[in-house]
Amino acid sequence: MNQQKQPLDPKDSILNISLKKSSGQFIFLSKIFLNKFEKVELHGLGEATKTVAAVAESLSRNQYATIKKIETQTYTPEQGGKKIKLIAILEITEEGKKKIVLELQRKKPEEGKKNNQQEVQKQAENQPQ
Repeated sequence: MNQQKQPLDPKDSILNISLKKSSGQFIFLSKIFLNKFEKVELHGLGEATKTVAAVAESLSRNQYATIKKIETQTYTPEQGGKKIKLIAILEITEEGKKKIVLELQRKKPEEGKKNNQQEVQKQAENQPQ
């Protein structure tokens, strides 16, 4: 498993929230979406609505974004039954723009440092002894 990590480049401002990742991971992903689009729509279905609320509240409390709209819908899957869908629309704040740019810049040098360390290790392993 020698896969290269690729930068996340979202195509639209909708972030589908699931239960497969923690709210912290969705907060980080939301910051990437906010940086690119200056707004993000968090969509959660069923139990994931709790995560939508937690992510929106955290971004708002830490002044990254303001909550512009919260909407609920009823979704009827093909298998039958009904599920609740929660949509939270957030817009980036001026302070949030500055914070996000600083945080994302801080992540890049760490990745470069890690890659440099790996290259040095490979070179050391290939040295004749």
